[in-house]
Amino acid sequence: MAFAAIHPEAGRVDATLPDLGCGMSWDAVYKVRPRVALRCPACGHGVHAKVSSRKLRYFAHDPGRPDDCVWLNESLEHHLLKLELATSIRAVGWHAELEVRAPDGSWRADVLASSHDGNHRVAWEVQLSPITDDDIADRTHRYRRDGIGVCWVSTADRIPWIGSVPSIRVREPEENQSWTVIDGVAGFRYADGAWNLMTDVALVDFIGWVLREKAIVHQVLPRYRRIWRGSPDRYVRRHLIWTSPHSIDEEARHNLMRQRQEEWKRRKQEQERAAAQRRKAEEEARRQEEQRQREEREAAERAMREQRWAEQRRQWELQAEQDRLRREAEERHRQEQAQAAEEERLRQEQREQQAAHHWWAEVSAAQDQQLRTAVADPVWKKEAIRLTFDDHGPTAECGYGIPIYRPARWGTQLYGVLRPSPASLHRVPHSVPVFVRNAREAQLLTESGAIEPDRVIHFDLPDYEQLSLI
Repeated sequence: MAFAAIHPEAGRVDATLPDLGCGMSWDAVYKVRPRVALRCPACGHGVHAKVSSRKLRYFAHDPGRPDDCVWLNESLEHHLLKLELATSIRAVGWHAELEVRAPDGSWRADVLASSHDGNHRVAWEVQLSPITDDDIADRTHRYRRDGIGVCWVSTADRIPWIGSVPSIRVREPEENQSWTVIDGVAGFRYADGAWNLMTDVALVDFIGWVLREKAIVHQVLPRYRRIWRGSPDRYVRRHLIWTSPHSIDEEARHNLMRQRQEEWKRRKQEQERAAAQRRKAEEEARRQEEQRQREEREAAERAMREQRWAEQRRQWELQAEQDRLRREAEERHRQEQAQAAEEERLRQEQREQQAAHHWWAEVSAAQDQQLRTAVADPVWKKEAIRLTFDDHGPTAECGYGIPIYRPARWGTQLYGVLRPSPASLHRVPHSVPVFVRNAREAQLLTESGAIEPDRVIHFDLPDYEQLSLI
């Protein structure tokens, strides 16, 4: 729903005005054939004239409307309140336009009130959906930057931003009553020294006050920001209010009176402080004498305590030295044990290397190749997978056996170990199979109990090379 549209010849037309704002009757756009090519001012999509069940004239989007048009998200309450604002503005003799956009697109006023000479403009914004204080302050600044006054209007029960920007809260009419302003307008009573909210102001009257500058936005002085509202909330806090110049003068006069009172209180307090300082000086002199006598007694007691503490410190230092010597001895013993363990590890590694050397010396290159073929051929024939043997030969990580790899999805993985040394089986990775030439070699590996028999696989190959007869 929108109250404005773009006519292909007359330009912008306003459904709330009898002549549509351009000297044209409603019948010129409503149910005419061929239909007038009206467009939405916000999104440019086609619109057509309609009349609601309440006899409200407006423009509705044609089928296929864009979802991001700003006017599609406005409720019926939003539209009715905009219409009420425009009607009230026109009732007080000002010109009112609905849904007006800035030339540079920096703002879009729900209702823009303009004086007949065009020198004064006030934007009236209906804000029913939640908005942050920063967003509403930024949008208010955009209006002020272009020399346009602004008033935000809402019907919500609780408005977090009211009083931080020029704003009012209104109440919908009941039966034959009119729209009323119930928050945002206040008057200052000098006798009470406080602002009082006006909770029953006709909306059309308030709009007239604002446009005729009988009501202006006022930054409340800090001491008066607790504003009397009456039941049920009693007091509310406001930084900005709509009020009359007379109330602003009354606030300033009361503030001046309060300042004079505070100045009198300040001088009286200074006199009382001076008298208190004299009494304090006399008490301080007595206190200092008592303090001097007390310090003399404490100095004697302190000398005795320091003597006892000196003896105690000597005992502590002696104990600390004994503890240091003990820790050094323990550290030397630990280092000696670590060195002995390291030497034993190196000797063990040397023994394993010698055992591995003798172990591999038992087989020739031909026997080694024979064993590799016995391991790799069945896998190739059965699975078409080619095993690879580590080019570095026997490695310590595999118990001085030769690692066997098979292709994997991301490289290779360990398939098994070829002829690990019986003396280094504790180095063989867990769960991988071990391949040897025959049952004798298998028995040498399993008799120590360092590896499970079911992990050892042999091929009944002879211990010695067979000589070919030519």
